[in-house]
Amino acid sequence: MQSVAPPGRRTTTRLLGAAIVAALAVGTGALVAAAPWSEAAPPRTPARLSANAPFAPPANLPAAPPTNAPKRAARNPQSGGAQATRLSTFWGVDVSWPQCDGIPSLAAGFATVGVNGGRPFTDNPCLAEQVAYAKQRSGYAAYLNLDAPRGEDPQSYGARAALDGLARAKRAGLHAQTIWLDVEVLNHWSTDAATNIGVINGAATALQSRGLTVGIYSSVPMWQDITGGASVTMPVWLATSVIDYRDVQPLCKTGLGGRPAEMAQYVASANGQLIDIDVLCTNAIPNVVSMFTAGKS
Repeated sequence: MQSVAPPGRRTTTRLLGAAIVAALAVGTGALVAAAPWSEAAPPRTPARLSANAPFAPPANLPAAPPTNAPKRAARNPQSGGAQATRLSTFWGVDVSWPQCDGIPSLAAGFATVGVNGGRPFTDNPCLAEQVAYAKQRSGYAAYLNLDAPRGEDPQSYGARAALDGLARAKRAGLHAQTIWLDVEVLNHWSTDAATNIGVINGAATALQSRGLTVGIYSSVPMWQDITGGASVTMPVWLATSVIDYRDVQPLCKTGLGGRPAEMAQYVASANGQLIDIDVLCTNAIPNVVSMFTAGKS
């Protein structure tokens, strides 16, 4: 069953070129790209985190970690892992090839690992090391990159890209039960929204047929640019441009494509390194907990 509904032919222009060499800052509501990696909306000035005291929880989120996910821990025959029933804290990180030089020492409760090297059918060169890191958190998940084909059926191409990413993850020992589809303008997309939606639906269907939970990772402007603002019925991981974690929760409620988000991202700086911080959306707790595969307790 399709998870993204086409709104019609896309008419918006591309927000960013395929290659961004330096940081760009454009008009109100547009995006800032700090580097050409898999982050849909880096902030203008990264928040700074301390390794010893990352940050306090916002006022509307309980200080205790989310526990007692509604689903009992069960081994997924496709992912090979058990669902998390609790996470050590409400925030985590996502890592991929930009973090091959090292991951800041932070007490992240969970980790989401990028399988590719920024594009489909490529390797994250330090995937094995990052999988080991993720499994030391209380929960983990995976994401993979998508783009549009040149002269190939969109749905078939999307399925092929997704299954290639899944195979790369499994070879590295990353048996995640949730895989996020990275949809952002840094990769090649068609000027036809229906083509791009076909890719996304093809990828989602292929992974769902293997018993996996599939979600969309994008920002609102990029989703509009690539899909024309298609409706979303899958889980949402929302990339934001805020610089304070306390500004994330209102954006969670509006979400993406008419669906509230399960998780939201912003970019922070820790010990001189940029790192993506992912915050669980209060509107999705406790259900979102069981989307992660249980790591180290």
